[in-house]
Amino acid sequence: MAQMILKAAALALVVPLAQPVLAAETAQFLNAPVRAGAPPARLAVQYEMKLRLPEGRGLARLLLDAGVEQNDAAAAARIAAGHLGEDLGGCQAKVSVSRSSDGNGYRLERVTLFTQAGQTVIERRRGELAIASTAANRKYPRLV
Repeated sequence: MAQMILKAAALALVVPLAQPVLAAETAQFLNAPVRAGAPPARLAVQYEMKLRLPEGRGLARLLLDAGVEQNDAAAAARIAAGHLGEDLGGCQAKVSVSRSSDGNGYRLERVTLFTQAGQTVIERRRGELAIASTAANRKYPRLV
């Protein structure tokens, strides 16, 4: 008799547990967009060049000859106008370019212009080239 009571009690416990399992089988599935995967990796390569502009002119031509994209070369020359030391014996330019992913040219990242009067930095910000900073050369007194 005691065994029958235990079997009945065990059956009473199993029946309520079986109902949620059956309810889970009737769940509705939703179609949700899924990404195919991470985007393909691109090679990031950056090069640095040093250019000399003895007359303070011709920045766009030198950039184009180095393989920089035409729009970047024109924008850099337009922005650099007046900062190339035309009356001061020209300037030196340190140019940083990156290789484009399609391999068709170099993208201008940064140009630093050094003249006797000062230094001007042109760099890419939010996709556009702009003057980042200018600084005048100063002679500091010598401390004895």
